[in-house]
Amino acid sequence: MGSSVRDLSFDSPSLRSGGSGRTLVAFGLGLILLAACGPKSVFGLTSDDNNADALGKALAVRKLPSAPRYHNALGKPLVLAVVSGTPKKLVAWDADAGAALWTVDADVQSRVSVAGELVVAREGKQIVVRNVRDGKQRGAISVGGDLVGATTDGDQVYVTWQSQGATKPKWTLAAFGPDGGERWRNDAPGALGAPAAQGGLVFSPFLKQWLSVLDARSGAQLTRVRGIDEEIAFVRITSDATWFGSKAGIFRLDVKAASGTRTGSTYGTTQLPAQLTSATYDRDAFDPVQAGYTAFDRKRILWRAAASGDGFAFEGDIVAVHFFRFLFGMTRTGELKWAYSHPRVELVASEHAGNVVVAVGADGSLVALDPASGATRASSKLSAGGQILGATFDCDGWAPASAGDPPATVQALVAIARDRDARFDEIKQFAVGVLAKLEGPDVAKDLLAIVQDGRTPAKLRESVIELLVARKDPAGLPSLLAALEPRYDFITGSEPVAVAVVARAVGALGDRGISDDDRAKAIKVLAAQADDPATPAGDRFELVRAMIAVGQGAERPRLRSLLMMERADPALGREAKLVEVIALALAAGSAEDRETLRFVASDARTVDAVAEVARAALATP
Repeated sequence: MGSSVRDLSFDSPSLRSGGSGRTLVAFGLGLILLAACGPKSVFGLTSDDNNADALGKALAVRKLPSAPRYHNALGKPLVLAVVSGTPKKLVAWDADAGAALWTVDADVQSRVSVAGELVVAREGKQIVVRNVRDGKQRGAISVGGDLVGATTDGDQVYVTWQSQGATKPKWTLAAFGPDGGERWRNDAPGALGAPAAQGGLVFSPFLKQWLSVLDARSGAQLTRVRGIDEEIAFVRITSDATWFGSKAGIFRLDVKAASGTRTGSTYGTTQLPAQLTSATYDRDAFDPVQAGYTAFDRKRILWRAAASGDGFAFEGDIVAVHFFRFLFGMTRTGELKWAYSHPRVELVASEHAGNVVVAVGADGSLVALDPASGATRASSKLSAGGQILGATFDCDGWAPASAGDPPATVQALVAIARDRDARFDEIKQFAVGVLAKLEGPDVAKDLLAIVQDGRTPAKLRESVIELLVARKDPAGLPSLLAALEPRYDFITGSEPVAVAVVARAVGALGDRGISDDDRAKAIKVLAAQADDPATPAGDRFELVRAMIAVGQGAERPRLRSLLMMERADPALGREAKLVEVIALALAAGSAEDRETLRFVASDARTVDAVAEVARAALATP
């Protein structure tokens, strides 16, 4: 068993209180004696930070495969899923074959880690080590505190936990053999994050400021990276590289990382729409809650980046954002490339495995999507007799044979916008914003359906109205006119819905160069709805305004007819805005239009309010 080490500078009350010189001398002599008797502390506030030479030497001994591959010794793309029930179960699922390799009863209380022959997770109060081939237990580890994280590299198990010392909390990182025997241990006076291990190295975030690189065999620190302009909240292992970072961005652990800065390192980040910014690049390694599967796993940025070469580049210049039931393919600048809506249930876990984005639903439905197009490359159903509570993927480099069909992005966006779950309100705003930028008749129809649905939240409905009017897509005109075809029928109870909104959207197309035939159709439909006695005054005003905007003069015979027929009706006199817009349109028209307006202004049968507006319009320069 290795020696326990600690940073002695935190354990002296005299130093903390600024004690006497005699005490300081005695303490200094003690440090000299202790330094001569034992190893130097691993986790402390002082160290040889950001040493490029030391980092380069440490990374040089790291053993990495020549190409991305699975961590497990079976050579299969695995999903280790935790299934609800009494007792809970742990299932090893072969994603390629679409079949379970084994299922065991296991009270899993943490994330599952897999590498080589080993599968590791906290079960009950112990860290249990299982064989990846059959799930049988090989060893158990007891830790005296709250688990921060556990992982394995296939040779050893590495566990970080927090416990209460004599006077203050203490954090511990220790290595164990597959049988549970301890091999080395390092204590820390400040917070340690969940560890990661790869190719003979162990990586441990410390106080969100440092990333310590340790020798896996001895636990000795080889070097350390100190974040200068960004905290270090996570460390992530892919089969071909090591990454670390925070909510702000990602660093590749290469020699450049010794700069400790974004500009001096191989660093990358992505822009996301405001509605998706709560998604994170990885879990917070310092949060004990996230040592297990939680809701944090359902709001994530799924990414893969080049493991070598100059500069940081997301593969394909695309990341995927997992948000509960939905997956979005986004460019680095925040442009949506595709959207996927998972049927019926939430996706409880997901990962970018290089060739595919893999996700599993609460019902066990497993899907693998092409990162560039969103096409479904594989799907299967994990049947284990319960609900999937969480999962770990070991699918690095998995390339399913199926090319798959691209996702129905428009339908996915519509499904999101019309989802009844109040948690998705912000995502609905995002979905309709993207939807409104797309062209085609179906988009206008889908947006209208959202507006016309009485269950649509008021705020979302207002947003869709604004977007529908602003999009100005001539291809959507048939759908808009179709929405105005229904008539008020008091016997059947039918009526057109959102007439004013549709009219505004039609009117917005007035400057889009629509054909004469489409213009004539629009005028006919708008006029028919405006002439319906059951049409409310406010709707009629918007209908006539739309006629004028889209008609470009062709609507004036309709306006003349309306004004002549209703000029003596007191009800028209009460629609001051409507009369004004008609009068101004005719005043700007032909000689025949102005003659009609003069007749209305002078005819004794015209109600005073209408005649007054007609005279004012004729006097307009």
